[in-house]
Amino acid sequence: MSTSAVYAIILAGGGGTRLWPASRRLRPKQLLSLGGDESLLAATARRAGAVVGAENTLVVTAADQELAIRAALPGLPAANVLVEPQPRNTAAAVGLAAAAVVRRAGPEAVLAVLPADPHIADEAAFTALVRAAIAEARQAIVTIGVTPSSPETGFGYLRVGPRVGGDGSLAVFDVAAFVEKPDRPAAEAYLASGQYLWNSGMFFLTAGRMLAEARRHLPALGEALEAMVGEADFTAAVRARYAAVPAISIDHGIMEKAAGIRVIPGTFGWNDVGSWAALPAMRPADARGNVVVGQAALIDGDGSVVYAEPGAPYVGVVGARDLVVVATRDAVLVIPKNRAQDVRQIVDAARRAGRDDLL
Repeated sequence: MSTSAVYAIILAGGGGTRLWPASRRLRPKQLLSLGGDESLLAATARRAGAVVGAENTLVVTAADQELAIRAALPGLPAANVLVEPQPRNTAAAVGLAAAAVVRRAGPEAVLAVLPADPHIADEAAFTALVRAAIAEARQAIVTIGVTPSSPETGFGYLRVGPRVGGDGSLAVFDVAAFVEKPDRPAAEAYLASGQYLWNSGMFFLTAGRMLAEARRHLPALGEALEAMVGEADFTAAVRARYAAVPAISIDHGIMEKAAGIRVIPGTFGWNDVGSWAALPAMRPADARGNVVVGQAALIDGDGSVVYAEPGAPYVGVVGARDLVVVATRDAVLVIPKNRAQDVRQIVDAARRAGRDDLL
């Protein structure tokens, strides 16, 4: 497969509060090294570069994260970091990248849109899926669906329609519908039916198709993108027009409305890293199901996560069961593992207290 007209678009502008206190606005989740020495972003860029090359890997980020993103990816060409003047969610971010790619390679170039922050355990299987999706994207919009292993309520789902192609173990199906995050009974029903996949947030389409879908479903965005493509000074056009584009996700703004979307299901050790409770899927647990990272000790405990950043005080935990304890230089989190998603309440409390230094 030729890679000359394929670009990986890594979306790396999110703030992220679900992994507070390690994750902050200026050091979001994708910059954390949760599965080892490599940050989530660096791992995503490495996987993308293995398919399309570093020269065809673009990263879209927020202005206040630009320096941190560049520092995290020293091997990426400087011009391949695209900076949003204002945060406008993923439809605008992908549109910005599509406009840049049209200027570089024309509208037929394929975009492989990848979130910056999932953990991928089976990289060989993932690469095979990405290559299949890129090939299919020359005819349609394609996404990769994750075969669900549990009735998760924190993910969006895809309802799978008829099979339309593929070969061997990589089948291609129509997407019958995008489905919002379900409650527990609905998630259990989805899992039992075998007709639903987790929405991975990865999309594959040509740059021209992205611009056309923006014109059709988000006219203000489409108009702005056309100007970015056509005007002589790309950076000036972005600065002049970006503030006026709608702030909406690509899922809601485009994908839920577009026709003929296809999905390739796969099992490749995908983990959204949606909370501290995900850490045992990324690091080996001990015989009692505990994960301990950094300068910390857990005595006589079961099923707990203890994470101490470099520079944090030494952490000691005794007799804990199913607990998350996270320590940084300036904050400590203690929360039951089954309520790890509720860390946002602590972030909100810090904001109300005027502790912007902790956000």
